[in-house]
Amino acid sequence: MTTRSTADVLTTISEDVADLASIAHALDGLTSELDLEGVDHNKIRDLQRVDALFQHLDDIAVLLGNMSSMIGAGPDLNVQDLSNSVRLDYLKSRLSDAEKARAISPDAGNVNLF
Repeated sequence: MTTRSTADVLTTISEDVADLASIAHALDGLTSELDLEGVDHNKIRDLQRVDALFQHLDDIAVLLGNMSSMIGAGPDLNVQDLSNSVRLDYLKSRLSDAEKARAISPDAGNVNLF
């Protein structure tokens, strides 16, 4: 059974949430470049929520990082049990080996929009 400390897992999740926050922040920046003339106001409101998404993700990343520091090592967690609880292969690999998985980030490679 492979295990990782709670603090280590929290740090990994914090890093991933911070990455997601930076993506949301970039999306928020792109919204100002869109031509929204004639667009349904409900859709515009959804675009404005991207800023809130960025802020929430950023706060959660900081919170998880602080929790990781505060908890000490914490109890060891079974990596297989954690991996079985998520769907994304990238996150599964981050939970089992954070450094190795960072090299195969999901945003690496070619862009395929559709």
